[in-house]
Amino acid sequence: MSERSPRVKRSPWQIQQAVLFALFLRELKTRLGGRWLGVFWVLLEPVAHIAVMTTLFSLAHRAAMPSIEYPVFLITGLIPFFMFRGLVTRLMEAIHSNRGLFAYRQVKPIDTVIARAMLEISLQSIVYLIALGTLGWLGFHFLPVRALELAGVSAVLIMLGASLGLFFAVVTNEIPQARAIVRISLMPLYFVSGVIFPVHTIPPQYLPLLQLNPVLHLIELSRASFFPQYRVLQGINLAYPAGFALLSLFLALMLYRLRRHQLASVV
Repeated sequence: MSERSPRVKRSPWQIQQAVLFALFLRELKTRLGGRWLGVFWVLLEPVAHIAVMTTLFSLAHRAAMPSIEYPVFLITGLIPFFMFRGLVTRLMEAIHSNRGLFAYRQVKPIDTVIARAMLEISLQSIVYLIALGTLGWLGFHFLPVRALELAGVSAVLIMLGASLGLFFAVVTNEIPQARAIVRISLMPLYFVSGVIFPVHTIPPQYLPLLQLNPVLHLIELSRASFFPQYRVLQGINLAYPAGFALLSLFLALMLYRLRRHQLASVV
């Protein structure tokens, strides 16, 4: 009679890795619908948006910033904003959407948030690379002139979106109707973040108010890393959105820590 091989005990880190990988695959299948049509839809949204905005605003942009190509200008603002928006809205629903999994003691609410963040960052990064590669194929300038600066700005934007997503996931856990308010509030944020028009064309008396928006700083700095001739407004810097992101992360983690047992309830 053969002896049964001893069971290998996994470390907590190995268990965590296995849980995150399984959740990532589950989110990927849910997001893409298990079909190539889902992949096509992920790519179609930004492409359609870029095509419409280029048609509507290219002439006005050419008059305001003749030295900068509008398709590149639009993509370097649009896709970072899509990533921020996706992190906030999709992470906000991560805990609620996966509540049935908390019956397994290995799965914690924060795991669902991390897995969904990993998926959103991966998909939007792929879309960004495809969009930039397409611009290069069409003959536009598509490579950043300050790649390290772009990486730093992108890291802050990801941290800000993920922190707010976790914060709203906890806050709206008992008030699901509040998620609609968050989604609606992101619509005006799209217009005041300089996504589709140069910020320096805004009347000066409104700029101090607009600069309270940390996403505006990040989009402006993202563009500046692509265009050496891009004129960044005075007061735009990385320190403000980085501090905002760190404060958001601290508040989100503190709130999660206080309410983690209620969040893990499957009832």
